Amino acid sequence: MERSVFSECEACQGLPAEEQAVIAALGTEVHFTPGEVLIEEGSRGGSFFILTAGRVEVLKAGQRVAEMGPGAILGEMALFNEDVRTSAVRALEPGALHCIPTAAIHQLVLQEEPAAIHMMETLGRLMVRRLQQRDTDLLQRLGGDDPALVRSMEEFGVLRRRLLSDWALKYHALGKPGKLEIVASKSVGTAADLSVAYSPGVAEPCLAIHAEPDRSYDYTSRGHLVGVITNGTAVLGLGNIGAAAAKPVMEGKAVLFKRFADLDAFDLEIAETDPARFIDIVCALGPTFGGINLEDIRSPECFEIERECSRRMEIPVFHDDQHGTAIIAGAGLLNALELVGKPIEEIRVVFSGAGAAGFTCARYFVTLGVRRENLILTDVRGVVYQGRGDGNYLEELAADTELRTLAEAVRGADVFVGVSAPNILTPDMLRSMSADPIVFALANPTPEIDYRVALQTRRDVLMATGRSDYPNQINNVIAFPYIFRGALDARARSINEPMKLAATHAIAALAREPVTAEAGVEETDLVFGREYLIPKPFDRRLLSRVSGAVAEAATRTGVARLALDPADYRRRLERLAQTM
Repeated sequence: MERSVFSECEACQGLPAEEQAVIAALGTEVHFTPGEVLIEEGSRGGSFFILTAGRVEVLKAGQRVAEMGPGAILGEMALFNEDVRTSAVRALEPGALHCIPTAAIHQLVLQEEPAAIHMMETLGRLMVRRLQQRDTDLLQRLGGDDPALVRSMEEFGVLRRRLLSDWALKYHALGKPGKLEIVASKSVGTAADLSVAYSPGVAEPCLAIHAEPDRSYDYTSRGHLVGVITNGTAVLGLGNIGAAAAKPVMEGKAVLFKRFADLDAFDLEIAETDPARFIDIVCALGPTFGGINLEDIRSPECFEIERECSRRMEIPVFHDDQHGTAIIAGAGLLNALELVGKPIEEIRVVFSGAGAAGFTCARYFVTLGVRRENLILTDVRGVVYQGRGDGNYLEELAADTELRTLAEAVRGADVFVGVSAPNILTPDMLRSMSADPIVFALANPTPEIDYRVALQTRRDVLMATGRSDYPNQINNVIAFPYIFRGALDARARSINEPMKLAATHAIAALAREPVTAEAGVEETDLVFGREYLIPKPFDRRLLSRVSGAVAEAATRTGVARLALDPADYRRRLERLAQTM
């Protein structure tokens, strides 16, 4: 294969020459002529290809979806689809392919060969991007009642789920299984280093901390270390799957802390479902961390656990399933109301879902300005109304109303927020809402109403979901890393309501600003509007804006141990963001 073409190939970029040679040695050169079908859709295939010369077209159900030239990867989706081809490829001119058997790549991955692991990671990333592009293309063709288009969307949905499921398993097993490792921040390469990293020199910081406990922030990792803690009783949309099965999610959370806020975190899965004992365990771990992120704990126990841990500990404790969702949804609500011109104190809001996220989000909307009498909460039993006899936390938001069903409650409403179950908001319900309805359908992976169905039903709908492949994702990663960054840098004793409100307003304000090169996001055409209510997760400006606002609020409300200079702190965060 031409070395220049191999180096330009997306799956091989960044590989050292010796690793490129490893991959090149696996394959053989195959020549083709114009009009030749190189890959048949639906056929079995045990190879993928690097196009080294010529041009080809990619066909889906006989329709051209792409044209590709030298350096392109072809047939890679068979790696994640049990060797079944998802598209056809036909030659447009004479050319050549470098054919690489998938079995050879799999074997090298099992042997932890760096070149194969790099290529598999790149091919997985490429596959996801192509799926997202296909989804976008289908969305852009939305309109009318074209049965063929509807069928294509359904078939594509099945394929996408299968491919992503397979890649998710491969991704977590690549190289070192999981997503975390421990890396030393100080040199221990010599006996001299060891004498201060451990015995006898380590006694000095120990004695200093014993004399003054807050010196732990100066001499240990505590000030930039977050504990991500769960008992696995309410994991994502999976439910009570237990502590061990929750570990992939907790590792992922720790990775996000590092990627977006340069905070170290490690996960603790505690096999304890008794709230009192769980609280004791978490509080006993307090000296280890600068903050605690509680995660995936079922309601109503999560309310007591967070409240009691916050009371007993002198560090920030934050249950992200409650407050992270509320903070981001609150920012989305403020911006959506700005676009449709509706005052927050006049809108009618209906919630579907009264668990930790739904209840806390509803209560937070009241803090933002929604009038209590204009808010209705629903659950599997219908409207949560006064006199229903719940006898628990739901009594706080029970409505004084004769309405009993979601369909009744949503009629004429301005806002629907779903943190519940798939497809619970029907097209008829959406039609019954007020003009310019705001719909936050946050059930994941299947929303309360499908994004495409909602747009087909009402063109004036302003829509957000919990998914990354549709506009306006309500994504907690826009909040929790930056809230903890600001709280830990200020050495806050807690995360209070003003700090949460500061985060919401900072996030909302950032979405209204022009997206400049400073943001560092791939999308360069983002403009505040119906399809851009909330900053993108990879917007580097979130670090300085949100963390800065949180730290200022911590100082203003008296929970900060350190008083940071706001302008200097934001400049430091801006510099940090450029290095991440």
